[in-house]
Amino acid sequence: MGRWAPFAFRESDYLPESTRQGVALHEAVRDRVEQALGTRPQGRICVLTQPRSWGLAFNPVSIFYCHDADQRLMAILCEVSNTPWRERYHYVLPAEGEGRHQVSVDKAFHVSPFLPRELEYRMSFSAVGERLGVHMADWQADTKMFDASLSLHREGLNRASLHRYLLSFPWMTGKTLAAIYWQAMRLLFKRIPIFDHKPAEGSFRVARPQVKDMHHEEL
Repeated sequence: MGRWAPFAFRESDYLPESTRQGVALHEAVRDRVEQALGTRPQGRICVLTQPRSWGLAFNPVSIFYCHDADQRLMAILCEVSNTPWRERYHYVLPAEGEGRHQVSVDKAFHVSPFLPRELEYRMSFSAVGERLGVHMADWQADTKMFDASLSLHREGLNRASLHRYLLSFPWMTGKTLAAIYWQAMRLLFKRIPIFDHKPAEGSFRVARPQVKDMHHEEL
């Protein structure tokens, strides 16, 4: 993990205010969840993220699935990054059991200059298993402003799978950043208005259960 490689996982790329001070990533995640919810995860922590690619690290969002001592899901921590300002923010989502989890939370962190901060996130997460689904949407009252989905299947981590990943997605992190800036240029050419950047409200926010049914968005 400390040596250079085409793809690498570095703990210091996540929760840097703690991990770059020598705190282990799993403890930094537990600290944040305990700070937000008052309960400390005692079980395994799984992360959905994009590793470093050729030395470049960037994730619009990394998702940590935190389990209790009985290995039941108890919380989900989303670490969100904004591209132009290079800031981070945490949304902590209480969770119980292994079913699908639907939550909403008022946005407290400015991500895109082309969207206002005064929006509501509505999120849906499937259980951690052979398949994994995530859906996130920005809502302004009853209008959906933006949404994104992931539908993934588990693959074992070994030399063969790493080689396949390297051949299939050789510049994934760079492509992610390039796509974000390319889309920004297109929006600028279309004269889409830009919203002034606002500082984040605190360093984290706790989500609440989603009261509106999101079954039509389930992955």
